[in-house]
Amino acid sequence: MPGTVLVVHSSGPQGPGEGSEPFVRRLREGLGGEFEVLFPVMPGTEDDPHYGPWRDRLSAELDALDGKVIVFGHSVGGSVALKYGGEVGFGENVAGLVSAATPYWGTSDWEEEWALPEDWPAEDLQLPPIVLFHSRDDEEIPFAHLDRYAKRVPEAEVHPLDGYGHLYERGDLTPIVDAIRAL
Repeated sequence: MPGTVLVVHSSGPQGPGEGSEPFVRRLREGLGGEFEVLFPVMPGTEDDPHYGPWRDRLSAELDALDGKVIVFGHSVGGSVALKYGGEVGFGENVAGLVSAATPYWGTSDWEEEWALPEDWPAEDLQLPPIVLFHSRDDEEIPFAHLDRYAKRVPEAEVHPLDGYGHLYERGDLTPIVDAIRAL
């Protein structure tokens, strides 16, 4: 039976050729039949995304799965997955969390709803292994955000990349595929 990767995508449209879809398609190809890659579309994606509905959808998706799962967050989806882990925690069924091109949100104005809790990660919180990817040439999310997460989660495995951009439509996905397989 293949493993499961649950993708929490970027904001914006997610149809063919849009948003995280090309990245997820390439990820499926790279993983072959070893993993089932689930790509549920989050609520309000195209017009008005908010953390609460995305959190609830992620929770429902995780509750519906049997066996081990790897949560994979791309862009704002990485923020959602990390914040969810900090607020709700992940059960033993989550083998790891992988994020790519994840924005690090501040606590002012509209950003606050996406930001990690101030005390995250709490000492008593059990997090699965976390693997962080970010490309130096990301045109949407500054590369410095990777360093902010690395400082906030020092036990995370951090992978700076070159040549992938924000949407990971170019570049060899082997480092990401290998990280998923290792979890």
